[in-house]
Amino acid sequence: MKFTTEQLNAEGIRQWDWIKVQFPDCPLLLGNGFSLNFSSRLLYRNLYEKYIENCPEDVKKLFKEFKSTNFEIILEHLESTERVCSALEIEQQRISRNKDLIKQGLIDSINRIHPTPDEIKIDQIKLVAEQIKEFEQIFTTNYDLFLYYLILESKKFGDYFYMPFFEDERFKRFKTGDVFKKNHIYYLHGALFVFEKSVETIKIKRDKNWLIEVITKEISKDNYPLFISEGTSEMKLKGIQSNNYLTYCFRELKENKNKNLVIYGQSLSDQDLHIVKAIDENYDKVAISIRISENKTMNELKSEMNRIKSILKNTEVEFYDSTSLFKFE
Repeated sequence: MKFTTEQLNAEGIRQWDWIKVQFPDCPLLLGNGFSLNFSSRLLYRNLYEKYIENCPEDVKKLFKEFKSTNFEIILEHLESTERVCSALEIEQQRISRNKDLIKQGLIDSINRIHPTPDEIKIDQIKLVAEQIKEFEQIFTTNYDLFLYYLILESKKFGDYFYMPFFEDERFKRFKTGDVFKKNHIYYLHGALFVFEKSVETIKIKRDKNWLIEVITKEISKDNYPLFISEGTSEMKLKGIQSNNYLTYCFRELKENKNKNLVIYGQSLSDQDLHIVKAIDENYDKVAISIRISENKTMNELKSEMNRIKSILKNTEVEFYDSTSLFKFE
């Protein structure tokens, strides 16, 4: 069903231009809904379809048993089973092995579905890069490369990866206290181009090849990106706390000086309750995008808004039509 701006406004869904004066120089939190505007292939469903083609039989049985294509849900069940086995002193090697296979398969699938250089619309990157300058800092749970190129194009944001990594000159090393820029991007759950080496967190640089090709070469050598794919929010938080870079990013989200936040394309689902808690405990006001589509009824939109209000108990929430923030074409 198509709604007019007046109908949406009557239900509390604003146009971004109407409310942006309340969010000057704000940080921006981006979720998967942002990346889908560049390529619908980045849907979780597509990750599953690519992975399931060649995955081990045990893993196929797990996805079939739980009737799900969501990697995080399967991982959540496996993590729960691991805890039960640990408590009852039951052998869990097969469970842990399959959990690792799914995590690695997720990364492999991402590389297979990520758009190739020929499919990237440079004009679109330039268009969105200009708009994203409206924000002071960017936090994201996305893993793909679009923000990498948006940031390069915008020439506004740094990412704390600027120190030389002497073991391998293809990488830059993470270091707090980036003196070159005051505007930064934070990859809260890691990214395809971020890796761990010993105690260092490093970012691979482009060479003459397209970045996804460079990353794929690393994966083929069993060097896997730093990518938080645990199923539950609790396990994601543990993964964050086990890495110096991710810990730093998450702390910056919680301790940001600007107490207003704009959220786009992030559903704030159960798997991201650690982010929900960080927002609810540290921000006074948030603006959250609501995706309007022809197959959604107003009752469904209101149900989604009520769900978000129920989990952000201490934060004032404004809702806005997701199509009104960025122009992608």
